[in-house]
Amino acid sequence: MSSYSLETWAGILISSWMSMSIAFMTYIVFTNDVSHLFAVGPNPEFSIFGIVIDTFPKYGVVISFCFINSGIRAINGNALHSWIINEIQDVTRIPVNIGIGKACSLSFISIIYNWFDFFMYINILLSQIDMLLVEIFADLIVTGLLTIYYLRAKTTSV
Repeated sequence: MSSYSLETWAGILISSWMSMSIAFMTYIVFTNDVSHLFAVGPNPEFSIFGIVIDTFPKYGVVISFCFINSGIRAINGNALHSWIINEIQDVTRIPVNIGIGKACSLSFISIIYNWFDFFMYINILLSQIDMLLVEIFADLIVTGLLTIYYLRAKTTSV
């Protein structure tokens, strides 16, 4: 048996899969005619919801929205959703004093945001490749900050 934990193996497997997929897609892009999907920056073929993003001010608004929304997505997934799982849905935990109103409202906010985000995400990401890069970059920043926060909170509470 290896000295790696299950989560380490999962990380290795996921990273390997992504690397192979990206390498394959890169090969396809560079050996074939590419669509507007692989363009970067404002251009006449870049549109979201039928609105052409062909100027830097419009592009800046889209980039800002993507960056902020990615941050909100990370907070929803890493903070709110984790709280729902650990505090509300964990039936093995000793009951805590969480009101039904608070539990339901936060659960509903999280779920409604998931659908809003999915709708926006699909429309934006299918527009142009640089939107994906902005989403990934923002997600990494917020996830890193939240991870550091949680690790520090654990060390100060012990």
